[in-house]
Parts: sequence; C-alpha cells; structure tokens
Amino acid sequence: MYRLPTMVEIPTAIRGKLPPVTRVIGLDTEAEFLYVTTATKDTTAKKKAPRAKKDTSATSPKSDVLALDLGSARVDTVASGIEQATLGPDGTLYTVDAKRRVVTLARRVRVAWPQPLPGVPLQLFGAADQRLVVAAPPALITAAADQPPTSRPLPAGSDVAATRWGDLVAVAADSGIVLMDPLGRREAAFVPLADHPRALVFSPSGHRIYVARRTEPGLAAIDRYDREEIDGIALPLPAATIRLDPLGRWLLAKPAAGDSVFVVDLPVKRLVGTLASEWRTDLPAIAPDGALLVRHGDDVVAYRPDSLAATGRVKGGGADLWMLTGWRPRGAYRGAFGDAGAQPDQGVVSDTAGPEGPMYVQVSTSQNEAWSSEMAQQLSRAGLAARVLPPRNPDDGYRVVVGPYPTRAQAEGIGRKLGRPFWIYQPTP
Repeated sequence: MYRLPTMVEIPTAIRGKLPPVTRVIGLDTEAEFLYVTTATKDTTAKKKAPRAKKDTSATSPKSDVLALDLGSARVDTVASGIEQATLGPDGTLYTVDAKRRVVTLARRVRVAWPQPLPGVPLQLFGAADQRLVVAAPPALITAAADQPPTSRPLPAGSDVAATRWGDLVAVAADSGIVLMDPLGRREAAFVPLADHPRALVFSPSGHRIYVARRTEPGLAAIDRYDREEIDGIALPLPAATIRLDPLGRWLLAKPAAGDSVFVVDLPVKRLVGTLASEWRTDLPAIAPDGALLVRHGDDVVAYRPDSLAATGRVKGGGADLWMLTGWRPRGAYRGAFGDAGAQPDQGVVSDTAGPEGPMYVQVSTSQNEAWSSEMAQQLSRAGLAARVLPPRNPDDGYRVVVGPYPTRAQAEGIGRKLGRPFWIYQPTP
C-alpha cells in the first residue's frame, strides 16, 4: 500500500498473503474486504489417451474469486470457476460462472441466487438495491436474488456503459447513443451524433455522458436529462477509450494511435497535456485524492493532473496490478493531522459563524443526492466532520463538505491535509 501523492510505501497497512492475482475487482470499504481473482487450479486427473480437444478459444478463462479481510488478514474463497465479477456501488460483490449462476457477497453475507441468468453476459454492472444489470446481447437483463430476471432488447453497439447506480444504460450505436432504463420505467431514447461513437462513459453523478468518436478528434458530450448533445471537448486526435476520476474533475483519453494519455480538466474543458503511458485495465487512472498514476516502463509514477508535475515514483511497480481507493487503515486520517498535534475534527465549530466563517472544505458537488451522501458517510467513518449541504437553488448541486471552520486559513489547512482536491465554500447569507 502506498500513500498518495508521494507514493511512500506504508509497509504494515495491509496484512495477509494472496496467491498470484490475475485481476483486482475492488474494495468494499464498509466491510473492508479486498476482492481479487486468481487462476482456477486444474484438478482434473490426467488421462492416458485424451479425446478430441474442445475448442475453447471463445471461452473466458475461469477464475477463483478471493476475499482478503483487511482487518483480520484472513483470505477466503468466495466462488470458483468464475468467468465474470464486478463490485456494485454499495460494495456488493457479484460473480457469474460458466453456467450463468450468480453468487453475491454483501456485508459479509454470501448468497447463491436461485435462478441463473437467461443470457451469456458480456458486461456486468452492479446497481442499487443489490440488483445486477447485465449486457447479454441481444438482451439487457436486470436481475436480483429475490425476483426473476427481466429482459429487454439491447441494440447492437460497440460499447455499453451504465451510471454508478445502474439506473440508466447507454449503448454506442452506429449513428448515436441509445439510453435505456434497465427497469423499463420509461421508453428508450436515442440521441443522434454526427460521427459514429466508439466508447462512452457516464460522469460520476450520471448527469452527462462523454463519447469518443471514431473519426473526428475530440469527445462529444450528452446531457442525460435533456437527452441532447451539448458542448464537447476538443482533443488533437480521436480517442479510442476514456476514463473519469471518481469525482468527475478529470478525464483521461487514450488516442486512437500510440501509447499516450490525454489529461483533460473537465470543469473548464481544457486539455492540460499529454503523457507517454501504456493503457491497461488498471492504469492510467485518477485516484480519489486527485493524483494521476501512469506506467512508465518498469515504474509507476504519480503526477499532479493540473500541472503534470511528478510527485512520486514506485520503481518496478509497472508489473503490478493497481487499485486506487480512498480507503485508509484505521487511524490513518488521525495520522495526517498528527503533525499538528490535533484530532481530525479540531477546529470544527458549530454553525455559528466565526470572524470570517462559517468556512467549509468542499470536496465534491453532484446532482446525485445518494452518491453525495455515500461520500459524506465514507469521510465520516474516517473520523472527519463531513456532511451534505442541500441545493439552495435549482442550479446548485449537493455539496459534500467538511466543517465548518471559523477562518479560511483553518479551512485551507484542513483541506491540504485531506490529500484530495478541495475548494473553500462560504454560504452566502
């Protein structure tokens, strides 16, 4: 485990030993379970004369899904022979085997679903209320442990994406984007685009969809609620694939040719610059604290995305699998404040304004109330006085803030210790 943005190793933060890992699925910060996959061991006895081989070229390699309890260092096998797995927004783990059987693990409770999925999954999306949304062409499947799965026609497309909470699915069709409600509460909508879409991703709040185009340079942007194209993002070349950071501040785009990454400041839609980096399933990526991690040869380097200044390096880290998370071992936030000899919430006062305040450290703003509430809860569990400030007018979002503090200097000091992007917010009278 490494502390961002300096990439200083914390050698005693995680205990336990895992076999060789083929993929990192994710971390349930509430249960403190780290989920990974390892290659399934072949326990079949050898035969004297093997029969004709079965063509398995189109079959996904099977894996065992393991859970590492970060508190006790215990490692358990959740499911074996798994072909796909994903983590939902509430920390629920979903696994699907070759017979389309689903096993979930939520809050340390393992459940084998009574019915298999009706189609072969191409992509899995964990949704709210422990529902699973499955792209299984030619069908979009919505399933849960306590109800039979439902299917809806899925248009043919090059890429499929879903919002964080799985309430909307977008499909990149030949001439535009198809928007589908997995629960069938409204009819599918179509947003035409001048150029063929290639890849797409939702903003963390689910308000916008960013689309990579096949021939035109730059990205298109779609308003999810108005269902129309809005101002896009200028890039020097077409993008092959795109990623967003957890807070929706930064966008990473891979050019259609070459090993490099475009870094885009989303609020101002400005291309900050380009870094040389190969593109894999884990990196390059933006961490919750705002650090940008990329592979450079055998090493992994951390950058400030606003200036592309290097802040740390892990030599030999290029061969490892990386997962960026806001989780810290218990007491880590207190350690961040330890140099000042203060507790995490020192300086937090009542809502009564001080000489300059009240001043809040704002870490996020979103139109999604549930997403903002979850982030505030994560910060609160880490020992911070976090809360959600509701919108004061229709154009505002739900602000995730820490505080309040009586002075701007005190608020800025706390913000710098968080190790993530922040803004100082002072409510108007």
